[in-house]
Amino acid sequence: MKKHKINFKKNSIMMLSLVVVIALGIFFIDILKDKTEKGFKLGGRFLLIDQNDMNFDSKTSNKNKLIYFGYTYCPDVCPFDILKLSKFIDKNPHLKKKLDFIFITVDPDRDRPQQLKSFLENFNSSIIGLTGSKSQIQEVIKKFRIFVKIHKNSSDDENYLVDHSSLFFLVDKNDEYLTHFRPSDFDSKIQSLL
Repeated sequence: MKKHKINFKKNSIMMLSLVVVIALGIFFIDILKDKTEKGFKLGGRFLLIDQNDMNFDSKTSNKNKLIYFGYTYCPDVCPFDILKLSKFIDKNPHLKKKLDFIFITVDPDRDRPQQLKSFLENFNSSIIGLTGSKSQIQEVIKKFRIFVKIHKNSSDDENYLVDHSSLFFLVDKNDEYLTHFRPSDFDSKIQSLL
């Protein structure tokens, strides 16, 4: 009988130790998970200038936002992606009540409000073009983790190209990230998201 009491005591201590170790493990996994999720946050408020030279504060909009990053001097990709967005708006005009459609430049040196306005005149008038100072644009690029690389041959080169991430981002009315997708997935993904 004494032998069984000793085994029972040993087993109880082992079980209690195991429960404590598992509980601590779950606790630390939750802490790491929270830190990881916070570390990879996308989106957030932005304050820029629109194509009409007016201040734009993303927090004042009570709509979700579909955002595309590009630049007006882009020779091919950006115009085609914005055309895709424009045609989508033309086919679904009712979505203007639910969504802001936003084009944010990654080239603020050349894409001033007048340049954005001239570029966007070729597309659906619901698309909002945004620019700002270099630091303002850098801040937004950082919030959305957009890759941008400017290829200038010299400081006075006006015909440079800009490599950049080509993605559509969907954020809610509080500028919280919902999802993103490639332009090649635009047609298949956009309908299921809205």
